[in-house]
Order: sequence, then C-alpha cells, then structure tokens
Amino acid sequence: MRKPLPYRHQQRGAVAVMTGLLMLLVLIPVAGLVLDLGHLYIVKSELQNLADASALAAAKDLDNSTAGVNKAVATGKALAQKNRYNFGSTLTLEDANFRFGTSPDGPWYSVADTQTNPNGRSFVEVNTKTGGYNGSATSINTYLMRVAGNNTTETFGAAVAGRFTNTVTPIGICAVDPANRNASYNYGGFTELVEYGFRRGVTYNVFELGSLGGASSDPYQINPINSPPNACVAGNSSANVTAPFMCVGNSAVLPTGIGQVYTNTGMTASLDKALNSRFNDYSGGSQCDPGSAPPDVNVKEYPCKAGGGDCVNNNSNNIATTPPIDWMETGANDMPNQMSVSTLVNGSLYTPRYATPSEATAAGTTIGPTVQVPRMTAVGSSPASFAEYGPLWSYGRPVRSDGTTLVLPAEANGTKDSANKMYGNRGSSADYINATNYPTVAGSGFPLSTAPAPYNQTSNSNYFQSPAGRPGVADRRILNIVLIDCRTPPVGSGACGVMNVVGIGKFFMQKKADFSGSPKKLHVEFTGLVEPVPSSEVKLYK
Repeated sequence: MRKPLPYRHQQRGAVAVMTGLLMLLVLIPVAGLVLDLGHLYIVKSELQNLADASALAAAKDLDNSTAGVNKAVATGKALAQKNRYNFGSTLTLEDANFRFGTSPDGPWYSVADTQTNPNGRSFVEVNTKTGGYNGSATSINTYLMRVAGNNTTETFGAAVAGRFTNTVTPIGICAVDPANRNASYNYGGFTELVEYGFRRGVTYNVFELGSLGGASSDPYQINPINSPPNACVAGNSSANVTAPFMCVGNSAVLPTGIGQVYTNTGMTASLDKALNSRFNDYSGGSQCDPGSAPPDVNVKEYPCKAGGGDCVNNNSNNIATTPPIDWMETGANDMPNQMSVSTLVNGSLYTPRYATPSEATAAGTTIGPTVQVPRMTAVGSSPASFAEYGPLWSYGRPVRSDGTTLVLPAEANGTKDSANKMYGNRGSSADYINATNYPTVAGSGFPLSTAPAPYNQTSNSNYFQSPAGRPGVADRRILNIVLIDCRTPPVGSGACGVMNVVGIGKFFMQKKADFSGSPKKLHVEFTGLVEPVPSSEVKLYK
C-alpha cells in the first residue's frame, strides 16, 4: 500500500494557481484598459476630425453679414453629417455647438448674438458636445472595462478656424506711377520719397485722380470676399455686402499686398456712410455699429482755409470759417482754397503722363524721367500753387528718400527759389508750414514712438475733437486702400473685373466722405505703404 505524501508535498502547485488567478485579475483590467483606450482614442480622433472639417467649412462663409453667419452654421452642420464616428454613427450639430469671435482666442459669442452683430467675427469655434459648450461629451460603451464596473466613457472634439481679415478697405485707386515703387523729388538740399507716385503729407481726392492709365472707373469698389484665382460671386461686390467691410475697414483679399482683385466699376453713393463712422457719424442709414466700427479717438475735420467749391460749407457763403490749420498760418494770404491736389487744371481734366527732365525742371521740381506727375506739378504748365494743395501734414510729414528721416518745416518752406520749395510757385515768399505752431510732440497717452502731428493730439480745438459719448480708437481714420495698376483695364464683367495690384497705401481721412455730389469726395492724406499685409487665408488654429 502506497504511503501518503507529507503535507508539504500535497501543497505543491497551489502558489502557481493562486498566482495565475491573481494575474488574471490584473491582466483582464489591463487588457480592458488597452482595448477601451484604443477605442476611445479612435472615437476622439473621429470627433476631432468632424469638428475640424465643420469649423473650416463654416469659416469660409463668414463675410461680416448675418447671411454669412447663417450660411456658415448651415454649412458646418451639413459637413458634420457627412462624417462618421464610432463605427458608422452620425452626429447632428445644433446652433449651440457653434460660437464666433474676432480672434482665435475669443471672446466667443453665440449664433444669435453674432447674427445681430456679425462685423469682424471671422473665427468660428465648433464643439461636438451634446447641448453645446456647456453640455455633455459623447458617451461610448466600454468592453472589458465593464469588469471593473465602468460601462461607458466620454470624449468630444473641438476646433477653431477662421481668418484674420486684413485691414484693407475694399476700395481700389489707380497708382499714380505703378511701375516705380520708390522714386524721389530733389529740392537741392534733400530728396523727398515718392511711393508709386504718391507723396506723403499731401491730400488727394481719390475721385479726382483722373482715371490714370485710361481706367474705366476710379476709384473701384472691390469685392471684399472673393479674389482670384477663386471664383467671383458678383453679388459680393454689391453695396450691401461691401458696406460692413467698409465700416470695419477690412477685407479678405490680398494676403501679400500684391496680386489680383475683383473690381466693380463705380462707388455706390451710400458707402460714404460706412466710411463716416470714423467721425462718430452713424446717421443716414449707416450699416455701421459703434461696437465693431467705433469712431476715431480724434474726429476733428481738417478742411481748407476758405473759398472754393471743395471747401467745407459752414455757411451760406460757401466759406470755411473754422479752419484747423494754424500749423499752416504763416502764409495766410495764400492758404489752400481747395481740399486736395487734383488732376483738374482750370476746370479741365489733366491727363497725366511721364515727364521729361526738362519739363520737370521747368515745372520747378527736379525728378527723373520715369515719374508720372498728376497735377502735383502739372507737366507743361505752371506748377501747382500752395493754394491748390489743401491741408498738408495733418497726420504726418513726408520723409526723405531713405524712408526714415522726417522732412523739417524749414526744409519744406525752402527759399524763393522754387527748386527748394515743396508746395509753391517760383518766387513765392510765403512759408507754407508754420514751424512755430506745428506740433513738436504727440499728445499725452500716445506711445513714445508716435510722430508729432496735428492729429496726434489730445487738446487744442484747432487740432483735436473727441467723439462725444463714445470711446474712440486711434487710427480709425486710416484707410488702407488697394493701389491698382490701371495701365491694364479690367478683364471680365463689370462686377467681377480682374485687375492687378501693386501695393497697399495708407491714407488718412481729412474730413467726412461725400459721395452724393459731383465730384464725389473722399479727401485722404497719403501716409506711406502698408508692409507687410496680414494674411487673410482661412486656417485651422486649434
């Protein structure tokens, strides 16, 4: 008979069984964690892709209008329905899943709020939570994690897409000298920088540039949404669509400042209301909202001294009685009697052309043979007198040809020799810039780098007027205007004509625009070129 084994021998293998059981208790949750985390990762990626695609599609439709907001939401919802998650499930987005803002970091506004105030809100945030941003994440079932009592887990996707609508006002004007980005006028002791034919510190009425290069319309109303090579929607060049962009002062074209734009001939009369919001004027059916299109911090208008059809009509005699030009009072007997230099000579249109060196010298200014001159110094006739220029230097001084050094008042005044005078006739003894009254510092509160000028003041009624009842925003009176090469006419239909652009010019509004009369009036002082131009491409930011 077999002898029983000792007790310790009967326990052999028990540890292995216990270890196996213990390992199962560990491995099953770990395997469940791996499996369910993988499932969770896949679903989250699918929801994120859904949010990304929906946000990008929605952002492309934002155009500063209520209709654009409605279209963006509808497009975003439709694209979300085309995506699948969690093995073929579909997700229906609601209005609460969409929010809008002026930057990729917010602040964020609901669909309803943005429908009321769409201006400037060019970014959209899409979230896949049920019930919107304060709702619940998507619930998905687990597999092996049920052993640990976790039957479901949650995840969601969120994305931000949009474009920085660049600060380019959808207005296009013919470049005076489209072939030359930089040129210079020589006054003997210094040279003045000239950019695409425009002179800094000089005011132009953009409606009186004379259709340079044979342009069919000058200025042009630019499509603020579409640009080549993308398709042109003719309706986007209409006044109703363009007005909100005019109010804010932005558009979604020309990310580099050069290229092509879609132009519409003429400038609709009602659009002057959109520009005049900068002067705290929201009357006459203006589409501008003070929240998104605030007034400038300084709404003082800078008209000419007196007389002339282009002067401010402050009384029945058509005489400007409140000129803000004491920085130009030295030559008070010869003050400007029109608002801006123009191509009109004795009531007739002066056709700009390239000056020869001898013509330029005879006109009192030494320039090269490649600089086109529209009435700044009328080629083949007497140069424009000081009275024909309008207010000068209200926003800033001209600079020397190096592009950095400011011209001094004494240099602008020069001597009786017209070769050393920037703004007058040969033999004139008048000093045109009053060196005593021209500001030497910017007003309090401006950055230290701010150049001294009448506009950059916070007191003195000749220079400054605050916007009553509203906080102002500095430089709102600056219009960044498209400079078009008008040597080539528009290609295509009137509302979708393709034209070439050479750059973006900064222009300061001297006074309110008036598109009701003839000629229409938009008096702006040239202050330089905009470089670089902020990108306006629709991108995914988060």
